[in-house]
Amino acid sequence: MPERKMKVLLVEDNAGLLDTLADILRVMDMEVDTALDAPIAFGLLNEGHYDVAVVDMVLPGPSGVEVIRRLKASSPETRIIVCTAYYNSELLVEAQAFGIDRTVHKPTDPAVLIALIRELGSPPASGSDAKPHAPKEDKP
Repeated sequence: MPERKMKVLLVEDNAGLLDTLADILRVMDMEVDTALDAPIAFGLLNEGHYDVAVVDMVLPGPSGVEVIRRLKASSPETRIIVCTAYYNSELLVEAQAFGIDRTVHKPTDPAVLIALIRELGSPPASGSDAKPHAPKEDKP
């Protein structure tokens, strides 16, 4: 039986960045859904489960915090990476309150983001006493 592909949700309002990251993840054999704004993300959340979500904080309309809130309500086991250009913002503080796993600051090296997605989306080794990751801020 083939191994299940990791399922990733990318929420980013920069279409070029969104498409590039999605293409890279698909080449790496991940299943990827993309959303340019929160309403598109909300629709995707109603349709499926994600192993990892990468969410931009500043979006047109509702912010990334609202995406994270709804994601955690519908799929609390989904691991979340916040991708933001802001180091200190009220949105980031709000997002951290919902239990995000990591923060990556823009601009970021795609290889760093891909490594985080793989790390967070991989199931713990069987028989391990792995505990959930504490939120961590990854410096550029």
